[in-house]
Amino acid sequence: MKAVRPYTIKGHILCQTIKGLAYVVHFFKQKSWDKAIEFEENPRTMRLMDLLYFSYKYYFKPPQIPSHPTVLAHFQKPTTLHPDFHSQLSISLGGDLMPYEMIKPEYTTYLWDNVGADFFGSDIVFANLETPLDTKQKQSFVPEVMLSNMLFNTDEQTFSIFNGNGQFKGFDILSVANNHSLDMGRAGLLATLQNLKDKNILSIGAAASADEAEQPVIIERNGFKIGFIAYTYSLNQFEAPKDKPWLVNLLPLNLPGCDISRIKQQTETCRKAGADLVLCSIHAGNAYQTYPGKTTVDLFENIFNTCGVDVIIGGHPHNLQPWRNYQFTDPFSGKNKTGFAIYSLADFIAYDIFTWCHLCAYVKLEIGRDVNGDILMRPIVKPLIMERKNKQLQLQYAEQIYQKTELTAEEKDIKILYDACVNG
Repeated sequence: MKAVRPYTIKGHILCQTIKGLAYVVHFFKQKSWDKAIEFEENPRTMRLMDLLYFSYKYYFKPPQIPSHPTVLAHFQKPTTLHPDFHSQLSISLGGDLMPYEMIKPEYTTYLWDNVGADFFGSDIVFANLETPLDTKQKQSFVPEVMLSNMLFNTDEQTFSIFNGNGQFKGFDILSVANNHSLDMGRAGLLATLQNLKDKNILSIGAAASADEAEQPVIIERNGFKIGFIAYTYSLNQFEAPKDKPWLVNLLPLNLPGCDISRIKQQTETCRKAGADLVLCSIHAGNAYQTYPGKTTVDLFENIFNTCGVDVIIGGHPHNLQPWRNYQFTDPFSGKNKTGFAIYSLADFIAYDIFTWCHLCAYVKLEIGRDVNGDILMRPIVKPLIMERKNKQLQLQYAEQIYQKTELTAEEKDIKILYDACVNG
């Protein structure tokens, strides 16, 4: 498998140099690093060996063997299928919106042509905005080869591409809780919140004041109330201000046994405000590998059982990771419920040179009620491939691509991950 695919001569030279160094590491570490290794993946706490491993799986060989045998068993368990019902509400859940240098008008003319009508056609449309949007500070985009822990800041032009390229209605709500939330400082985050408000887009995961942080974020559509909450595992090299801990929803989610009482409290606040469903965006996990780590699997299960959310939307690992339904007992109502979790929706609108980053997905949630008025939910996962042809980016449904008789080398490499996620 070819781990990275640079698209300029300079990028090829840089990547070949790094891969040469990685090959030396591979000679000593191949057996131990063939299997995923769990660590916090937090730039503030990374050791040299962590950094070497992180670079190795990005530039040389992403691990396909999970860190613990129970992880693979976790995704091989049979899932309960939801019965057919009349859908009264649809929700689209997208992954990470990232300001890569390729996300420009001249490269994205046809970006949304195949999937935009379905994705933006839902009653509620959500994703994770993984960049500040502060037009008063210098813009900063992700280069082809990222050699340092850089700071992001997008502009109105790129945000318009994220938001449907002017062809569709755009987003209703965005999470801003991720490891790049404070890349432009507190001023950049506040500017982002205000810019979204000016566009009539709700935001979750950060707040401009302590009072705002206590307010539940609920969207009411078609007789349903949907609550949204969001948390991130890291702010990269930054910390939330000690006098403003409410600024970003930050928890050490990548560490075993993380205290999730704040998530439970926010879920309860949404329920008391009448939320029929609570959707929780979790920006955490381990990047550039097929499966989540055991710590993340345990975290998601604990959030269902302890907090009683209905859906967990995973982000941060950059490539697609598997999904499953969960049976649990709601800690507030005592009812037996079926929840849904996807461990990573991957980079949604982005163009990273890491091959597996080109496989993402969105989830279409169909919501209804049974004869007793209880909520019914049907999640439909729609894997996508970000294709680049003649310098143009376009999202394509992966299922359609894999119906072809002849595949490109990149499509074959992506299919390794696709099969693991879709077929188990």
